[in-house]
Amino acid sequence: MPRMAWGLAVLVALAHPALAQFEPLAPTGGPPPSPSAPIAPAAPVAPLRPEPPAGESTGQLPPEPDPARATAPASIPNILGAPVRPAGSASSSLPPAERAESPPTDAITPTSYPEPPPRRAVRLGAPDATGRPLPAERIEPAAQPRYTPPAVDPVDELLTRRQHDRRTPGRPGAEERAAGKFGEKIADTLTSVFGNTTDWFKSDHCFDGFISPVTNPFLFEDPRSLTEARPIFLYQNIPSKEPNFQGGNIWFFGLQGRVAFTDRLSLTINKLGGISINPSSNSVYPGETGFAELWLGGKYTIIRSEETGSLLAGGLQFQIPVGSSGAFQNTGSLSLVPWVSYAQNFGRDLRIGSFNAILGTGYSASVNTQRSSYYWLSAHLDLDLWNNHKFYPLTELNWYLMTTNGSTAPFTTEGRDLFNFGAQASGQGLLTWAFGARYKISESAQFGGAFEFPLAGPKGLFNYRFTLDFILRY
Repeated sequence: MPRMAWGLAVLVALAHPALAQFEPLAPTGGPPPSPSAPIAPAAPVAPLRPEPPAGESTGQLPPEPDPARATAPASIPNILGAPVRPAGSASSSLPPAERAESPPTDAITPTSYPEPPPRRAVRLGAPDATGRPLPAERIEPAAQPRYTPPAVDPVDELLTRRQHDRRTPGRPGAEERAAGKFGEKIADTLTSVFGNTTDWFKSDHCFDGFISPVTNPFLFEDPRSLTEARPIFLYQNIPSKEPNFQGGNIWFFGLQGRVAFTDRLSLTINKLGGISINPSSNSVYPGETGFAELWLGGKYTIIRSEETGSLLAGGLQFQIPVGSSGAFQNTGSLSLVPWVSYAQNFGRDLRIGSFNAILGTGYSASVNTQRSSYYWLSAHLDLDLWNNHKFYPLTELNWYLMTTNGSTAPFTTEGRDLFNFGAQASGQGLLTWAFGARYKISESAQFGGAFEFPLAGPKGLFNYRFTLDFILRY
């Protein structure tokens, strides 16, 4: 029985070694304390300071290392139970009861980090100053791309292409398409030949920088297609040495008219009005006032280039002697006058303005021997002052050359553009020079005037002349 009690005590001691230990265990690695030595009271341990953040300097020297801490092992192997504090710690020398009750004083305080910023909740909105949630559209407005329809619907384009491809000359619809193309060709041909027919009876205003000539108004034609009414007044002085009339004067007052059917084709009425011849008192011929001859015809503008400022026109004039016999306006039966007129603009870059030149020529051919025939040539030059299309100083030259004699009157001189006496004046030529100006109130209303005098050749009935006109243009 006593043996069994000792055996149980040994088993209990082996199973619970902490119960068989009467004194606190000394840490391994150091000399055991003497049983007779008194236990020194624990020194107060100051709490550890938190380490400064990285990159921040405290301005103090680092503390000197503790030799006890430096020589103590990092940890104690867990052999007899709970872990034991490292050697050198102030609380390691305390009894187990006191160590369990006293809190650790050398615990390391963890470093504090700034809290992360709050994350925006797009679905519920972000709070504003009053705490109310804001809609996400006010914080980040959503950019929704707009739908842009395609310029050409690919499906419609495909169907249209297939529909055109299926149309063959032998199927319905081919005749209509062929007729349409044929009609377009005819319209293009007519437009290229006769001009633009969309603005009937309207003047060609693509060349409004030009002006019409002033002198030789019944023969010298503007190459533009125009619709206008042009009253004309002429005063011509007769030289006193003229053998038939021996001085005096001639007046013409009448009207010109032009109608533009297209910008290329037009009708012209060159002379329509009355004429008065007033010889001196020494003349054997009395004065007379009556209707003048009727001159009219057609005009076609062959060239009209806006890029180069060029115009070329031609026409045929009919001189019909249906006037008064006392004023020598009924000689013969008819004269035909084919003519051409060319206009050119140049010097557009000049500071003073641009120049316009017009050159016209033609031949008056009598259909019988009663009337005289003659050749004429006229030149015009004007300056569009400062390119304002308002005031145009101008100068002009006119030359007449009698080519055949008439058989009506026993005169040795002819009357140029005012009379066709049917005289014996073949070979005579007269060159005259004029200077004047034209002013445009507007493109629809303008007037001009010029003074003309002879330069070379026999004067005949021409001593000098004043020409005035007024143009009302559509």
